[in-house]
This record gives sequence, structure tokens and C-alpha cells, in this order.
Amino acid sequence: MQLLTEYRKDVPRVERFNVVSRVTHWGHTVTFLLCLFTGLPLFLNVGVDSVGLLSMANLIHRTAAVFLTIFLIYFVLFNFVGIINWIKDILRFGMNDLKFLILFPFEFLGFPVKMPPQTRFNGGEKGNSIVTPTMVILIVCSGYVMWFPQLFSDGLVRLAYPTHGIAMILATVMVCMHGYLGSFHPGSGESFWGMWKGTVRADWAKHHHSIWYEETYGNKEKAKEGEE
Repeated sequence: MQLLTEYRKDVPRVERFNVVSRVTHWGHTVTFLLCLFTGLPLFLNVGVDSVGLLSMANLIHRTAAVFLTIFLIYFVLFNFVGIINWIKDILRFGMNDLKFLILFPFEFLGFPVKMPPQTRFNGGEKGNSIVTPTMVILIVCSGYVMWFPQLFSDGLVRLAYPTHGIAMILATVMVCMHGYLGSFHPGSGESFWGMWKGTVRADWAKHHHSIWYEETYGNKEKAKEGEE
């Protein structure tokens, strides 16, 4: 089975994600995974502290957390309009998105289904766009409370610990699902190139996100046909 579709330059392509979105996405991915794998020994309270492994994990965990925060700030500062458009698309959740969520398990299992037309983000991506950022914000905020407990009330510090753990578990589940569906699931692999190189095949965009494609590139396509 082909895990990742080939990046083809010989077919028409359209832009899906700008540079700031891509830098933020991969910066967040790397720092989140570093936080995850170094945080697990701390979360489970396991490690060989006698040789300093737990202390090293703690140092890497906090360093990665700082860089994760920097990437989030970078995204807000340099892609604010993009964030607003992202939120607007999420708020367009409607019957087509609900139908997508109902039908997707069948497509996931290999059954032939006809998906309803989608906007820039399909129903599943809209759900991920709500849950994952919310969990990451909770992880970051609770993490800093745990890091600097002297700056906060005792009640907030106590609340930060379970919040950090629960948000981490939910975010990890979402990241694993997103990673598989966005890169390795048959038929969806093209979305990886959208986040890696910024563009996707025009025919893929028409098929998977027809509403977005028509709104963004439809007029240009019609104008080009008119010139011909």
C-alpha cells in the first residue's frame, strides 16, 4: 500500500497553506512531540533519576514548551487574518459537515461512499481545529502555572495538574488521528503536501474541498476558460 501520494509537478496545483501556517504547523509538531515524549516519564513518575535522565527530560520538556509557545505567538502575530478566516470556516459547520462525519467511518474502512461538498476544512478537520488548539492552550497555560507555582493561587496550581494531564491525553489522541489521516490514509495523502510545500493538486482540491475550490479559484478558472 502506498502510504504517501507522490508530489507531482506536472499537474495544476493550487495554494492551500501559506508559509506562516506551515512553519507554525511543523514547529508545533516537533515541539509537541518533544514535550510528549519527555513529559511521559514525568507524568508516569518513572525514570532513572540517579543518572540524571529524569532531570534531563525535565529540562528538554521545559525548553520545548518555551519554543512551542513562541511558535503559537508567531502564528498569531504574522497570520492573524488567516486565523480569522480559519475561525470563519469552522463556524460554517453545517449539514454537509455532519454528513461527512457520519459517512467518514465507512470511507475509512474502505467502503465506496460519496462525500458531500466541503469548504476549506472538512467536518473532521473542523472538529480537530476546535479540540486540538483548545487542548494545546490548556496544556501551555497549565504548564506555566505548574512551572511557576509561586505566582498563582494554591487552588489554581492544584487545578493545573489534572488539567495538564487530561489535555495532554486528548491532544495526543487528536494528533495521532490527524497525523494518520493527513499523511497516510489512502486518498488523503495529498493534504500532506499542502502542509509541506503549500500546494495541493487542483483536481484533489475540487474533489475533497469543492466549495472552497469554487469560492477561491472558480472565478479564475472561468476567466481563463473565457480567454481561451
